[in-house]
Amino acid sequence: MSTAPPRIGMDRFVAAEWMELAASVARGEMQAEGLHARLAADIPGVQVQRKTLGIINRMWFPDGQGARELALHAASVATMDEAARTAAYEAVAISAYPYFRQVVENVGRLLRLQETCSAGEVHRRMFEQHGKRTTIDQATSYAFKTMVSWRMIQRCPDKRIAPAAALRLSHAAKRLLDDAANRSRRSVSALTASDPLLFPFS
Repeated sequence: MSTAPPRIGMDRFVAAEWMELAASVARGEMQAEGLHARLAADIPGVQVQRKTLGIINRMWFPDGQGARELALHAASVATMDEAARTAAYEAVAISAYPYFRQVVENVGRLLRLQETCSAGEVHRRMFEQHGKRTTIDQATSYAFKTMVSWRMIQRCPDKRIAPAAALRLSHAAKRLLDDAANRSRRSVSALTASDPLLFPFS
């Protein structure tokens, strides 16, 4: 497993609706201009639009044959059901952005130990790994917002974080997450049921 600190990279909110459109583009069901138009309608500011599009492109249209094959597999899996969509979005995100994987791992570990956790608990763990910087604070907050949109977590009335409704993971979606985790972690083992990356799923 690599111990080098990952670049943040995914430092913007990425809505599930944009991921769905990008997966459609990857499957050849629509042109990229449709995704671009939706981002322009949803995001004020050209620079933020470009940054967000760059993040999405790195997930769904990456360089490297292995990464491209995983993204195409994810786009296919995403058509199966709601759980598979969430798994597909998580898979391309952790494959492209190890920092996002670390946020998910920290959330998952805390939620395995207790029913809910605070955002501050996760922030502290990310600060321990990468230093207490404004960029770390912002990127982690965007990761929470993204995970809510992807149906991985929900915000409780007291602002604490809890799992969203448990999603039943198909064998195909599990294999996809295995491949993505191995790519991100530089490992070769299948994810066990207790792995924090699987916390949204039953």
